[in-house]
Amino acid sequence: MLRKTALTGLCTALALSGLLAAACGKAHRQIVVIDSGNAEIVTWGPPPPGHQEIWAPGRTLVFRTSSPVPGAPAGVTGQPGRVYRLDKSMKMKEVGKFDPKVPNDTLAYQFGT
Repeated sequence: MLRKTALTGLCTALALSGLLAAACGKAHRQIVVIDSGNAEIVTWGPPPPGHQEIWAPGRTLVFRTSSPVPGAPAGVTGQPGRVYRLDKSMKMKEVGKFDPKVPNDTLAYQFGT
């Protein structure tokens, strides 16, 4: 009985440690919302310091309308209701879809990096 209680306590402590480490890691999530050729950087949580680029590796782009990305090479567009992430070679890879009624801050929390 004592062994089972000790094992349960150890598992609980490990789970809480993992949650604490995850919470202390990254304090924000960011996306770029593209709507009618305009781009807005939306941050969930405290914004990071410094200037934020729209067209940068690892950036998550959320398209409300089919329109070009400001600051991107000519001809780069996305489809409405789609979420893309820029890889290291600056190519857009689709990572998800969303309902257009979902607010920007919810999208930042759900898809932000």
